[in-house]
Amino acid sequence: MRRTIVIISLFMLAIAGTHAQSSADIMAYIDKYKQIALDQERKHGIPATITLAQGILESGAGKSGLTRNSNNHFGVKALGGWSGSVYKAWDDEPQKSSFRVYASAADSFEDHSKVLLAPRYRSLFSKSIYDYRGWAIGLQKCGYATAKNYAAALIGFIDTYRIYAVNGGVKLRPGKTVVVKQTVNKAPAFDESCQMDEEEQSEEEQTVKEAVSRFVVDINDVGCTILYPGSSLSAIAMQYDIPKDQLLEFNEVVVEEELKEGDIVFLDKKKKKYTGAKDFYYARQGDTMYGVSQQFGIKVASLAKMNHRDVTEPLYEGDKIILK
Repeated sequence: MRRTIVIISLFMLAIAGTHAQSSADIMAYIDKYKQIALDQERKHGIPATITLAQGILESGAGKSGLTRNSNNHFGVKALGGWSGSVYKAWDDEPQKSSFRVYASAADSFEDHSKVLLAPRYRSLFSKSIYDYRGWAIGLQKCGYATAKNYAAALIGFIDTYRIYAVNGGVKLRPGKTVVVKQTVNKAPAFDESCQMDEEEQSEEEQTVKEAVSRFVVDINDVGCTILYPGSSLSAIAMQYDIPKDQLLEFNEVVVEEELKEGDIVFLDKKKKKYTGAKDFYYARQGDTMYGVSQQFGIKVASLAKMNHRDVTEPLYEGDKIILK
């Protein structure tokens, strides 16, 4: 069965009027949609933590062009007999794909729940609504997303932004069975063995925080973003309505596998020279001509020409690189 959800990246800058996303945007998204997510949890048994984390990841915390124009928070395509309105956007197809348009965010969340109620995800419902780790890993195993780090990305955002508190849960320790007790007032209480101290940083949380720390709006006056955990170039294509082939061209790569988690992704053509204050850059250990070109928004061929180097020529720590 072909997946109808397209994973959308986060912390993006749209070049046609979309605002860059910040941690404040994520917190605002949680606050705005947590009640809808809790309603879905009560109605369908899908953890509000998972729903919110997926919404953040797949809609850029509500900032994606698709979400703003269609109330579609989860990238659901207009397949399966859909008779409503559609919104066209690029994803991983050679032409624009059709996505469902909803009257409200609540309708989008309800439709997302219907996707997860399909037989392929049935095994997930044996897990506790507080077991966000189990649900995230289970979603990936069931084929919800192709990104290898999709589960880790969901867990990372839940841990980083304490989304687990939305339904009364706790920060879960990796590899431990979730043991839920009940107190007199019926609020959930958890066995200490499955809890992680809130100040203790999970591996997934660390990955997300490192990605967040690289948040950028533009470089050299060229719109760009970061390939965040759980995202893909196809997702960026859809969010910014840019064909994937153009994104490959803008970033001077042949296939998207050349771009790794945490890499800068340009949304337009890089420039021939750097327009910022710096005239020179001194190479650090591990730098390459391509890496420097991405760091400063300069075409790699132009950078190499200015420095009388070959694009594949290795750089050594302390090498002086001319930027303009």
